[in-house]
Amino acid sequence: MWPYFGLVMLGLVAGFASALLGIGGGVILVPMLTFLFARGWVEHTADFAAVKVAMATSLAYIVPVALAGAIRSKAPIQWQFVVLAVPAGVLGAYLGALTKEHLPAAQLKLLFALLMLVVSLRLGAKGWQEMRAGPLPDALPWPTEAAAQGPEVEEQ
Repeated sequence: MWPYFGLVMLGLVAGFASALLGIGGGVILVPMLTFLFARGWVEHTADFAAVKVAMATSLAYIVPVALAGAIRSKAPIQWQFVVLAVPAGVLGAYLGALTKEHLPAAQLKLLFALLMLVVSLRLGAKGWQEMRAGPLPDALPWPTEAAAQGPEVEEQ
């Protein structure tokens, strides 16, 4: 029972972070699934390293979750980019998976960690600069209870 509940909660957290922050599920899923698989808390195919199973699982998870987040975000989707970039992305994913087969799990973990470090430092520096400059014009205020009740109607 626990592994199923834990996996559902992990999916919920990863989906929330994916839509909120625009991150792929891999930022949360790959480290957590690697941990769960390596400890034997969740079964996986023993023929593969836990990190490789976690990466493949995360890739399969991302598509429907990312699409749901994109549709709900209300921001316009640049379909021209999607149509042009998806075929190249599919080819890149195939080549990345092919390359992954020839790398040891330890190297994959190191590459992933280095990528996350570089991305987090760049994003953190940019966010810090923007935060010091003041709120962005497209930032929406958090809905209050009064706003959730709708506009007041005057009685006559």
